[in-house]
Amino acid sequence: MRVGQVEARERTEVSLRNVRNGGRHGTWLAVLAMAAVLLLSGCSGMVSSANSTGNPTSFSIAGTISPLAGGSGATLTLSGAASATATADSAGNYTFTGLANGTYTIVPSHAGFTFTPSSQSMTVNGANVAGMNFTANGATVAPTITTPPANQTVAAGQTATFTVVAGGTAPLSYQWQKNGANITGATSASYTTPITTTADSGSAFAVVVTNTAGTVTSAAATLTVTAAAVAPTITTQPANQTVTAGQTATFTVVAAGAAPLTYQWQKNGANLTGATSASYTTPATTTADSGSTFRVVVANTAGTVTSAAATLTVTAAAVAPTITTPPANQTVTAGQTATFTVVAGGTAPLSYQWQKSGVNIAGATSASYTTQVTTTTDSGSTFDVVVTNTAGTVTSAAATLTVNAAPTPAIQVNPTSINFGNDVVGTNLSQALIIRNTGTAALTITQVNPTVSVFSVSGFSLPLNVAAGQQTTITVAFRPTTAGAVSGNLSMVSNAPGSPTSIGLSGTGVAATLTLNMTPTSLSFGNVTTGTSSASENVTITNTGNANITISQISVSGTGYSLTGGSTPVTLTPSQNLILVAQFSPLAAGSVSGSISIVSNASGSPASVTLSGTGVAPVQHSVTLSWNGSTSVVSGYNVYRSTVSGSSYVKVNTSLDSGLGFTDTTVQSGTTYYYVTTAVDASNNESAFSNEVPAVIP
Repeated sequence: MRVGQVEARERTEVSLRNVRNGGRHGTWLAVLAMAAVLLLSGCSGMVSSANSTGNPTSFSIAGTISPLAGGSGATLTLSGAASATATADSAGNYTFTGLANGTYTIVPSHAGFTFTPSSQSMTVNGANVAGMNFTANGATVAPTITTPPANQTVAAGQTATFTVVAGGTAPLSYQWQKNGANITGATSASYTTPITTTADSGSAFAVVVTNTAGTVTSAAATLTVTAAAVAPTITTQPANQTVTAGQTATFTVVAAGAAPLTYQWQKNGANLTGATSASYTTPATTTADSGSTFRVVVANTAGTVTSAAATLTVTAAAVAPTITTPPANQTVTAGQTATFTVVAGGTAPLSYQWQKSGVNIAGATSASYTTQVTTTTDSGSTFDVVVTNTAGTVTSAAATLTVNAAPTPAIQVNPTSINFGNDVVGTNLSQALIIRNTGTAALTITQVNPTVSVFSVSGFSLPLNVAAGQQTTITVAFRPTTAGAVSGNLSMVSNAPGSPTSIGLSGTGVAATLTLNMTPTSLSFGNVTTGTSSASENVTITNTGNANITISQISVSGTGYSLTGGSTPVTLTPSQNLILVAQFSPLAAGSVSGSISIVSNASGSPASVTLSGTGVAPVQHSVTLSWNGSTSVVSGYNVYRSTVSGSSYVKVNTSLDSGLGFTDTTVQSGTTYYYVTTAVDASNNESAFSNEVPAVIP
């Protein structure tokens, strides 16, 4: 293969340029001062570039051994045209120097390593040789067992895992054996059995480890398979506990499952140190512990179960009972019962035992005691109560029972007679009648009968019972059917002595008068600006008769007139008023007449009120302003106004006013305005406000 050309030149400089062309062979190009073509080829190696004015007499061979583990410190032996040794440096590099032209062989060596290639030969021919590289290969070490597999104990239904740690040159291969027989597929550093049964118990497991340098078999590990454990269950849950502050509380659980069972009690979900038995007793409690929850986690090799939480209630330390309100003396009538009550303090629960004249009363064990039906022989008996709790006992003061002879009712009425006066025929007048029992027994009224039909009673049902010392009220009514005076009686039959009781009744029937009065009968609203509303005017309608009047319709006529307060139908009792509110809101200029019409059952219906008013056109107002011109050069003026003197000015012109006057046509009647002006120059700079001028709009 043609790999280079030497071209003749007049220069005598020699330039050797490396033109290595890949692979293990290279080519060089030499440029010499001679007219010839030279073809050169070389073996493994590389000629370094050099400039010279003569021919060298000694050369070098260099290379690298990798990786560093086998290269650093390796020995290289040179033979052939010369003999020598060299040691690779810490980077694996080596060099042979001072060599003459000739053929050489290099052999590397390093304890524990082999080399690729095992040797290299090259020819030095007038140039240094580089790239004599080697690869160091570690020596193979036979396998050894570093950590043998350990014995394993599992429950039936679980798996067991055996693991070995072996040394030696990789790759290592593994073959696990059970009872000396190879296990198919068990070829890694660990082996996990299938699900075990008790039949597997006692089996021996070993592993054979192999590499290219040899084989080693581990010691055998024994598998122990125990019967499957039963997970724990809670048979009896811990119960809620109530203690007094300063006491301890004990929580207990009953659990089943394969032994051994472990216990861990928790308070409010957090583990309690040392609380690891089937029961747990708290330290001395305080009221701050009240409401805390306690549960226990029970575990064995088959699982875990957590009990339900039990609540601790801590009550304050017991306080001995005291009598806050002792039982009071009682007075009853023979045939009645008496109730004695005590109010006691102290820590609950409190127990009670009532005594009559110092002897316990069977079953009387609450805070109050009601006697059996009394007789006069019970009068003078004393009643006390013994109150007890865990801290002590207290006995109340005694209360005395007084039993009076059986009472009798007595009836009293107010008024003793009723005069209804004048009443319109066909209408009702009513009056209350008070019945009071002034006796000592319940009053029972069985009959209440008026002797004349124009009188009636209501507001009760028979029998009517009135307790001693109490009263009730019934209603007596008069509804005359004809004109004229009427009289009669109301008879009451009761259990009171002297029954029946009689109440005199009287009244006069008069003919009905139905009249309405209007005030005023006419309204004049005067002049009202169109588009506005007048002040409101009232019309009062009064029932001047002696009977109810029903107004069925109220209406207003006339353009611009309105009326409020007159929803119908409405009923007026005698002397009752109805107020109507009228207003005039003319839509156009000119006089307008109208009326209010009231339709009712009164005589002379319909009644009316005449209305009059005049609409007048609104007056247009304006304000004309003028001012002295600015002494500066200005572009125009702005006009501002306010309804408040000295502040809150608002501009009223839409563009600069170039003159010295302005007319404001947007003013309203009855308003006072305050005006100021400003001057504005060509740069839109605006002066301060001028003096203020007021304008009063009538």
